Amino acid sequence: MDCEQATNHALVTGANGFIGSNLVEALRKRGRRVTCLIRKGARIDRLKELGAEIVLYDGLDDREAIHRAVASKDVVYHVAGAPRALSTQKLFQVNQRGARCVAAACARQSRPPVLVFVSSLAASGPAIDGEPRVETDPCQPVSHYGRSKLAGERAVRHFADRVPITIVRPAIVLGPGDRMGLDMFKPVKRFRFHAMPGNGKQRMSIIHVADLTELMMLAAERGERIARYATDSRIAARGCYFAACDERPTYAELGEILRDAVGRRVVVRCPMPMPVIRAVAAATEVVSQIVRRPLYLNIDKAREIAAGSWICSPKAAIEELGFEPRNNLADSIRETALWYREAGWL
Repeated sequence: MDCEQATNHALVTGANGFIGSNLVEALRKRGRRVTCLIRKGARIDRLKELGAEIVLYDGLDDREAIHRAVASKDVVYHVAGAPRALSTQKLFQVNQRGARCVAAACARQSRPPVLVFVSSLAASGPAIDGEPRVETDPCQPVSHYGRSKLAGERAVRHFADRVPITIVRPAIVLGPGDRMGLDMFKPVKRFRFHAMPGNGKQRMSIIHVADLTELMMLAAERGERIARYATDSRIAARGCYFAACDERPTYAELGEILRDAVGRRVVVRCPMPMPVIRAVAAATEVVSQIVRRPLYLNIDKAREIAAGSWICSPKAAIEELGFEPRNNLADSIRETALWYREAGWL
């Protein structure tokens, strides 16, 4: 069976989110049959327009619906996850237990599908001594979110002797339709300022969503598969891939790229001391509990900001998967800004 046949019918969880919806569109453009596992009550109009099939479920306890969605699939992309939540318990429920439920459903199949689990750079941790993270580095998450995604990796690894599994760890993802990334663009466009933690010298890895979806499809078709038990770092790294482009701008450099992308001549850089960021994050946390909705800057996010540079190397994906980012960072950010303007978001 060749790669085209092996990934002909895909299931995508979290398909109504930013990454998931872009993945569905990319798969459909390749002529793949796609089923989406969607929680009841979520919007599915866009997915239906793309020609995706829909399986609705009530939650993680709806095992019958999850099993039905997984059945007879060639590949399962587990994209569903929570980047933030009102409680740590909720983060782990979604990111760890959700991953386990999907992997268990795959393991129950007579012919288990390839499972591509979308984790996060946060599961690995920030840069060590300023060097980009590589897959053989020990995982050292600094936030509850990062620990919950690492717990999800360990949950799916439990089934690696029965299910062919590959893990993808994206860095910051941006592109058309990204509401979280919009917060980087708004201050630069509307108020002509760019906030930077500390002195703005911390670096970050970024990937365009189109490049990420390409890497995910390559991971399904060509990726190594993880081992269930892996005490050796080289064995543990096998089947894991960081998703990023080669450019790693500082916060200050990112401000200049954003300035050009939104058409501003002058933008004021605003260094933000960590005590200020922590105070704002604490206040935002209180507001989140009042409105019962998790907001972007919370105490957990402040922990990640304080940790320094968040950079990783795409070398393994380039060498093992044949991954090639399509656009440079400036083009990716410019394209995203254009989409925001045309959509009326910016």
